[in-house]
Amino acid sequence: TGDRIASGSRNNIVRLWDVDTGECVHILQGHSGWVNSVVYSPKGDRIASGSFDSTVRVWDVNTGECVHTLQGHSSAVWSVVYSPKGDRIASGSEDSTVRLWDADTGECVHTLQGHSGTVDDVVYSPKGDRIASGSFDDTVRLWDVDTGECVHTFQGHSNVVNSIAYSPKGDRIASGSSDSTVRLWDVDTGEC
Repeated sequence: TGDRIASGSRNNIVRLWDVDTGECVHILQGHSGWVNSVVYSPKGDRIASGSFDSTVRVWDVNTGECVHTLQGHSSAVWSVVYSPKGDRIASGSEDSTVRLWDADTGECVHTLQGHSGTVDDVVYSPKGDRIASGSFDDTVRLWDVDTGECVHTFQGHSNVVNSIAYSPKGDRIASGSSDSTVRLWDVDTGEC
């Protein structure tokens, strides 16, 4: 939130750190597997964490309490992200799916299926109407948030897609891969 940093680790714990003092201000315990991903909500009052225990946990930043445990993935959660409005959470998993969750209720809204390998990165478009996912299947997929349908599959990498990012205008997606390339994709045409 500007004055605190969240970190996840192999000891199954999320920690909140004071930026000025370097002190740990909260230890968030509850996961039973490594914590792979942590993200603040847009308002900064919640943190979502994804873990090898196949769950996403939502934490209250002020109290350190777990507000929701999001269950549904059948394998490790590699990536979590809040929507720009903070009303949804997306999670990418080793089970090859992306799940969309209601951030307030913890209910699964959509399960996005189409990848054939671990989904190791997910990102919302700036408007929040699309999600891009990168996978061990060497592809990037673009999903419609409302329908859960795959809008585009971006193919061209020859190895795992490790990282993806939207341009500020939302018209391009950059993808970084273990094939030692970065590709820039047009979201409307699917062209590289």
